Amino acid sequence: MIIIIGAGIAGLLLSKRVNADLILEEQPVIGGVFASDNVLGVDLPYVLPIINDPMKLTNIGLNYMEYDLKILYRKYDYFKDKICKFCDKLPTWLNFDLMRKLYVIRNITDFIATLSKNVRIVKEYPIRIDDKKIITNKGNVYKYTKIYNTGSLKKMSKLLGLDNSNLKHKSVLTLMILTRKEYERDWNVHLSGDTADSFSVIIRLDNIIKDLDLYYVYSFIDTNQKNIDIDRIILDLKRRQIISLDEIVAFRSKLISEALLFGEINDKMSPNVINCGRLGEWKNYDIIETISRIQNC
Repeated sequence: MIIIIGAGIAGLLLSKRVNADLILEEQPVIGGVFASDNVLGVDLPYVLPIINDPMKLTNIGLNYMEYDLKILYRKYDYFKDKICKFCDKLPTWLNFDLMRKLYVIRNITDFIATLSKNVRIVKEYPIRIDDKKIITNKGNVYKYTKIYNTGSLKKMSKLLGLDNSNLKHKSVLTLMILTRKEYERDWNVHLSGDTADSFSVIIRLDNIIKDLDLYYVYSFIDTNQKNIDIDRIILDLKRRQIISLDEIVAFRSKLISEALLFGEINDKMSPNVINCGRLGEWKNYDIIETISRIQNC
């Protein structure tokens, strides 16, 4: 039996390629970092699927929206270190200086739904793995011939008794905020390296829902740091005259624990466990890089 850990884009694509028997998924919804929620009748992913080269989408089944990139900087010299001081570099979806335009995948939710068709997805996660079977949190036992892990490499290492203590990460609290379209702005990306701001990245899209602006607000958190309070973020947005409370029509929030990844892998896996994708390989791949890697995993 071939078992995949994780029903994000990597796991779903891999399931098609290797003809997996089932996928184990820890979260209540599928999609990984691109899991979505329905807001005012529109499915919106919690993390905006940004790409920097739309030509690489050929024949994948994804399409995109294109925006002129208009960036507002605040203390930008400190931006990279504020987000991830120990990362060698920021992932491409945060490296706006490398982008000619802002390209956003339009149909990510439909893409994930299509990939999940005719795939056996079980909402369980492993609590024990040996060389023959997986035991899950619900007490089920699955015998396997091969495991493809697209979930957390840290969690898999712990289950297998491996030392990968060098693997580190930063979390991100994401806010999706819909506001009334009361006035035009001269930016659609706001980057703040100011430590006085609880947020670091704001992306504004003005054509997703009629008469409303959609803001994606990202606040990055160290593993030893107390979670950032949503009320503080809203207060900072008001203080910077970006969004005020009375303009908000709807909002959603989600904490993504392993958002930015760094650190080197110490121990190698069993030959029957293959790590794939962003979390499995512990690399800050964007969506295009993830899709490319899955073809060779």
